[in-house]
Amino acid sequence: MADLRVELLTFEGCPHLDQARRDLERVLRESIIETPVQVVYVSSFEDAEFLGFQGSPTIRINGDDVDPQPELPIGVGCRLYSDDEGRPVGSPPVARIRAAVEAHRRGRLREFQRQEAGLVAEYAASAAAAEASVAAAEASAARVEAGGETGEAGGETRHQRIDEGVQPDRHDVDPTTSHTEEPRG
Repeated sequence: MADLRVELLTFEGCPHLDQARRDLERVLRESIIETPVQVVYVSSFEDAEFLGFQGSPTIRINGDDVDPQPELPIGVGCRLYSDDEGRPVGSPPVARIRAAVEAHRRGRLREFQRQEAGLVAEYAASAAAAEASVAAAEASAARVEAGGETGEAGGETRHQRIDEGVQPDRHDVDPTTSHTEEPRG
């Protein structure tokens, strides 16, 4: 997943950094995702404001916090999370890291499917246009082979055949002209 950006925001000396890093790397490895984890050290309140840093450790997948807590203030300090039983823990729970990675994977899959559907539609339209072109060429060739636009073999028109004394077939008679046949003796 080339477009997966994984960030681990922390401050120097965070007691929960190692646990967060191990959990994050385990989820990525289990998900068969090879991407670098960018560790960002936040050293000032100004940096925390600029990054929207709410405490350490914070894991972001493509800029989204794996455990968003909008009520937390911006600042350089420890951040607490709740595990599945509601107990406070010092790093994001593995289930939330995994859910964030899988949400990204599903989003990429949907995007891939949309792109592929677009390519298939373009191919189908192109194939239909090519088929129509081939059909038109075949129809034109068939008309020429059958006598051109006149519909007669050898390019003769109905009137030429009648004028030359050739008896027309029933389907060769032009209904817009009147022909009287005289009995042959």
